[in-house]
Amino acid sequence: MNLFRGKMVAGGLGLVLAGLGSLLLLPAPAFAGEWELGGLVNFNTGTYGAGDRTNSVYMPFTVTRHYTDGEFSVTVPYLRQSAWGQVIWLGGKPVRPVRGPVSVSVPAQAGLGDILLRGGYTLMREAADGFGMEVYGQLELPTADKEKWLGTGEMDESAGLKFTKEMLPGWLLLASGGYTLVGDPPGTDFNNQLSLGLGVKRSLSDKLSMAVQYETESSIVSGNPAPASLNALVTYLMPDSFLATGGASLGLSDGSPEIGLSLGVSQKF
Repeated sequence: MNLFRGKMVAGGLGLVLAGLGSLLLLPAPAFAGEWELGGLVNFNTGTYGAGDRTNSVYMPFTVTRHYTDGEFSVTVPYLRQSAWGQVIWLGGKPVRPVRGPVSVSVPAQAGLGDILLRGGYTLMREAADGFGMEVYGQLELPTADKEKWLGTGEMDESAGLKFTKEMLPGWLLLASGGYTLVGDPPGTDFNNQLSLGLGVKRSLSDKLSMAVQYETESSIVSGNPAPASLNALVTYLMPDSFLATGGASLGLSDGSPEIGLSLGVSQKF
């Protein structure tokens, strides 16, 4: 890691830590539902342009503390992959870490993934026109076994903005942008990652909603195709503050899994 990148990482880490820490000092809301516990099962399959197919099961368990204008969450994931060395996980998404094929000497690997610490804060919320803006920061702790290619073995720091705007009654425009300082394992020089998203969310009833979003990220390895996907998510509010989610994604480039499916449930208490 060169000196310039080292200063960037140190500065980015300091900003993210300061932002996450400040969220813990925000006053809790006066209503019930300030804590949330959730789990998700996410299945992805694809060749990622490498020829050999990789099937991944990613199961994150998340505890979230909600505040009046923000939130803080800790995500602990379990990860299983059918191939070794083809794909690693960055920020909860599979990415291609090398160019060209990799010798698959071990048929499958499983274990703890990288733990994610995430905080978000609402900078602006306008009830009149439905405009909202949120800033977020995230730390990815290197808890995954890099020998199993479940992670890079390095810390990653992310920050970004999310926007919402009501276009028509019941319709929200979604937009987001973020930047990740990707940690470099010894002997590698990963690119930092820019991410962008654009989509819409439709409230079908007071309990049911659906969102469709296009997402893309720059490749962490020069010469590899940039990940791009079209994602759909349905959420349904059940009795006793349970929230059920179901999602599907379609890969639009060799940098993404061809198909992704997810099912999850969470509860506020």
